Amino acid sequence: MSESESTSSRPPGMENLSHEELKSITHGDFWIPEEEREIYKRALGALNAAGVPYVVAGAYAIYEHTGIYRKTKDLDVFCEPSALIPAMRALREAGFRTCLEQPHWLAKAKDGKYFVDIIFGMGNGLALIDEDWYRHSAPAILAATQVRVAPAEELIWHRLFISERHRQDMADIAHLILCVGQKLDWKRLVEKTGDDWPLLLAQLQMFYYVYPGHRSRVPDWVLAELLDRARGEVGRTQVEGEGERMTRGTLISRFSFAIDVNEWGFRDPREAAIAEMLASPQIRAIEESDVWDERTQGSAEPEVPDVEVPDDEVRHLAEEAR
Repeated sequence: MSESESTSSRPPGMENLSHEELKSITHGDFWIPEEEREIYKRALGALNAAGVPYVVAGAYAIYEHTGIYRKTKDLDVFCEPSALIPAMRALREAGFRTCLEQPHWLAKAKDGKYFVDIIFGMGNGLALIDEDWYRHSAPAILAATQVRVAPAEELIWHRLFISERHRQDMADIAHLILCVGQKLDWKRLVEKTGDDWPLLLAQLQMFYYVYPGHRSRVPDWVLAELLDRARGEVGRTQVEGEGERMTRGTLISRFSFAIDVNEWGFRDPREAAIAEMLASPQIRAIEESDVWDERTQGSAEPEVPDVEVPDDEVRHLAEEAR
């Protein structure tokens, strides 16, 4: 698909858009440039040949579940921490350069301008990728290669914590519920959300607003249970953070709530969660492995937004987040 073809096929009123706006348009045309496709084919083939248990997530998984695609800059592969080193060895042997980008959650396999994100944890430090991602995955084909696609329940759970100004995944969650809500294991999703249930309740309320005629996608008991929990919060005098300056905002948006921590003196639970994760034997073993061609200097490095934000804005956001 050429740029001119892409322009001519845009919906009315979307002819004069910025590069960032163009990337955000959702549509049903799935297309990967041939050069990029071959990179992904080589990476996925190497992981398959090594017997690494992984799932494909990100935009490609959303497409498999919903038929909706948007332009993306990389391939997201999720695996448990125990599978990370074997995965990186396989990718290294396949000609990729291995980089430990964020020791508690993110590695990259690079080949020139292309790269594959290997994600093994949450950026906010709250959790590591667990066996549910693979256990409940489904078979699919990507880049002429057999893969397994991340389950919708885990995709929704993961996206509850992505709410940056330059990137938030409300639409992905709403589309997943619309397209596969009647097949979701809602009990597993509610249980996985745990104490972070207010984030799920907020997204369900948003779904009801966006799709008022499709409330049946969510079983009545799910909303009833979450609303019961919310009513139980009314009048409570002893809750986490009561009487202290603490914000959970950084768990969902590191940049937007930087001022709370850096200037207003709020305690940052994200920092503590990441520190605890970095001290765990499993993560220390990952850091100390000889598989890495490149490493960042610890977890203090800023997370690079998953969008092409202008360089000067990225620098500004990174400085605020330190």
